Amino acid sequence: MDTRNILSLAGVLLVLGGFGYYWGISGQQADVAPDTERRPDYVATGITGIETDEKGRLLRHMQARELRHYDRPRDEAQLDAPVFRLYDKGREAWRVTAEHGTSHDENTVVRFGGGVRAERRDPDAVPLTFNTTELYVYPREERLATRADVQIDSPRGRLASRGLKADMKAGELELSARVTGNYAPATR
Repeated sequence: MDTRNILSLAGVLLVLGGFGYYWGISGQQADVAPDTERRPDYVATGITGIETDEKGRLLRHMQARELRHYDRPRDEAQLDAPVFRLYDKGREAWRVTAEHGTSHDENTVVRFGGGVRAERRDPDAVPLTFNTTELYVYPREERLATRADVQIDSPRGRLASRGLKADMKAGELELSARVTGNYAPATR
């Protein structure tokens, strides 16, 4: 073998050995002082997500100022200033806004927190607005739920309750406890 090739090979091995030694030491130092801060695997700003049915009609629409995704210890996305819309037959039926939100389990449940407001936007239905500090939305099942205090406003009155369950498909609302308020049913 030519002397130049041997020297070149030796030089490459020496450089690789130096990198290996350097990375080996820095890896050991990282083990001594582990980073305990949870860090997202990605961050996105100004996000918009849209889900449609097989005919292309809108089902769900999500917007947020920022999204931070974590894959450990479980799959989770944290949202800043989320706006979540549910559609029925291509028309906006519900809109949920909050200061922050957390999506779990591949968006099967989204927890909204801080100044939560859910509005029924269907023009064919009686307008309703829920105001609370925490609200769970189950998008695929089209359900809302909270155990927190909630105020419900409509043109027919105002109700307050500790806890609520709403089935948006069936149009059913269950108030859990401490129900107060005034409500005037529609005339028939």
